[in-house]
Amino acid sequence: MIDKNKIFEFKYIIFDLDGTLCDTEHLHADAWTAVAQKYGMPPITHELLIKIGGISTINLSKMFCQQYGIDVDPQIIADEKAQNYFDNFLPKTQKFESICSILREAHDRGIKTAIATGSQIKETNYLIELFGLTAYVDAVVTADQIKNGKPAPDTYLEACKRLNATPSECLVFEDTPIGLQGVKAAGMTCIKVFEGKIVSDDFIKP
Repeated sequence: MIDKNKIFEFKYIIFDLDGTLCDTEHLHADAWTAVAQKYGMPPITHELLIKIGGISTINLSKMFCQQYGIDVDPQIIADEKAQNYFDNFLPKTQKFESICSILREAHDRGIKTAIATGSQIKETNYLIELFGLTAYVDAVVTADQIKNGKPAPDTYLEACKRLNATPSECLVFEDTPIGLQGVKAAGMTCIKVFEGKIVSDDFIKP
């Protein structure tokens, strides 16, 4: 088990959002399934999204269109899913208080914090405000602000840049294999979480 005090030895801590700070994967699955059925795709399961979680909405749309032979502009499907999620599912989101409390304590200790997510800025800002974290977050990087989404390191490197940090000074909380790949590629140390709990026995080094 990781000593909590060692977490706060880092000068900068970056948090993934979906599946790390809050329980959204099943809501994303429901929002995707509603849109998928309209275009003749099979249901998008919670289990599938856990496996491929961290990929941006537009890249998932491209992947699904190719996989299922859907002859529709992937951006149209991505926009429909995003709007459906924001209108019908986002307000139901529950935070993982155990991880949110680490973010708040880090800030209170003078550690700079960031959120680096594959979500869009609109839904990210909504959740940050919903969870009362606005005053505790120093930087936010979302999928629509960077060129290459996870598993590329761009999201984390941009967060690092906005914090005026170097990768070796940063600790990242992540929950998905794709996210972990991106953290490693960014040269940062990571803690793996699952359903609001730290599951790493030790820090995952780059």
